Amino acid sequence: MSKNIIFYFSGTGNSLKVAKDIAAAIEDCELISMGKPHKLSGIYQRIGFVYPVYGGGMPCVVERFIKTLDLSTNSNSYIFAVCTSGSGSSDGLTNISKIIGGKGGNLSYAGSIRCFSNYVGLYAMGSDVEKKANAQAQATKQVIKDIQILAVKAPHKNSPLVLFHGPFIKSLAKKDKGFNVSEACNGCAICSKVCPVENIKMLDGKPDFLHHCEQCMACVQWCPKKAINFKNKTQDRGRYHHPNITLGEMINEQNDSCIERSRR
Repeated sequence: MSKNIIFYFSGTGNSLKVAKDIAAAIEDCELISMGKPHKLSGIYQRIGFVYPVYGGGMPCVVERFIKTLDLSTNSNSYIFAVCTSGSGSSDGLTNISKIIGGKGGNLSYAGSIRCFSNYVGLYAMGSDVEKKANAQAQATKQVIKDIQILAVKAPHKNSPLVLFHGPFIKSLAKKDKGFNVSEACNGCAICSKVCPVENIKMLDGKPDFLHHCEQCMACVQWCPKKAINFKNKTQDRGRYHHPNITLGEMINEQNDSCIERSRR
């Protein structure tokens, strides 16, 4: 049995990279996607959650996952949460603290890491990928040091943006109606494999969207042909994924065993 476990949600690899770096540093750690429910099978020293900020709070899938996770046998574990965002916002950490507290646990550490902004459905991708990746790595090092020594850090209060979180999040599930697929699609099914919530199935060799979307844009960002686009907004925009996370890692982590045991 591993001594530590980290749950993550990631579309472009930013949060996955943070989760992998923490897992490697604290060692003896399971790394598990929050795309599916999970049942804890033992007692853990550390239990972590790593996820992006969406509209001033947690993604729906993250909130559902944590609410259904049974922490009754791990109420004394060191529980930490690290959120990633293009602005370095810590929004979403107050809510997770309340949820965990309501389940008999305690959020011991709340951290935030600034990453490359990548919601391609709203804006064009920047050109400073390596710079932002390096900054993310440096920020992660400090978070790792804190988690290694079981540091305590309470979450900051949410910003006023959190008022828009509820309506925004509720609107996401069916926003996949805005996706369109061009003739460039070669039926490779990468979009289906990389989707962290299994919202895409292949139908007659083309992606079919199932309307429980999280708008992580993994399908758009990872499509090798740029065949998937959101409305008429993304056709001429660049694509992004974390430069140190490969497609193979995303597919294996999200859809195979969803478990990595880091013993480095």
